[in-house]
This record gives sequence, C-alpha cells and structure tokens, in this order.
Amino acid sequence: MFCATAMLSSCEDIFEDSKAPDGSKPDIKILSPTSNRSFSTDQGLPLQVTVVDKDDIKELLVLVKGSQGELDFVRFSLQPNKKVLELDTVVAQNSFIPGTYTLEISAKDGRSNLATKEVVFKINN
Repeated sequence: MFCATAMLSSCEDIFEDSKAPDGSKPDIKILSPTSNRSFSTDQGLPLQVTVVDKDDIKELLVLVKGSQGELDFVRFSLQPNKKVLELDTVVAQNSFIPGTYTLEISAKDGRSNLATKEVVFKINN
C-alpha cells in the first residue's frame, strides 16, 4: 500500500502546469553601477548584470529613470531564453543631465515569476 501511495504522489509533477508561477523568482545581481556611485556626463554608464533562474529567463527589462519624472532615459529588453544571462555593456550618457537616476532591472522566467532590483546612482558635470 505504501509503494502505491508514493508512486501516485510522485506523479503529481507530471500533471502540474509547467507554465504556472512556482514562486522561484530569477536571481538578479547588479554589479555595476553600484549604489550611490557618481559618473560624469562624458563617461559611459557601465551596466554589468547577472541573472540566474532554474527556468529559462524569458525577458530582461532594463530601465534608467530620472528623479524628476522624466521619460525613461534608457529602456530596452532582451529575450535570452537561457538559465544564466550576463549583461556587460556601456550605455552612452549624451542625453543625461546632472542629477540622480535609478537603474531598474526586471527579469521574468518561463513560469512568469518576476523579480526586480534597483540601484540609485548620480550623474555629475
């Protein structure tokens, strides 16, 4: 009797919806910029981000928002469809003005689990 119960309960995974959220959000690490770091307007903004998830990462959204309610200074998305994503790039700052900005990284996995991280940084003259 015990073996039949164990076999039936292990079959539960077979009938589970593989697209339903399971609570395991993507793990986002923002390596650059770091919190409260300052950059000059003539430098590029280094973006270095790592995202890991057991279900493939379906979408990564990168936003840079100003503190005065302006439109997003940077907005792009990627659809990597892999378990580990490493983004290492430099964004030109020609449209940035001196002030405080927020980098927001959002990642959604194949089960629609969503994770978001933010870092605040500054642009000086």
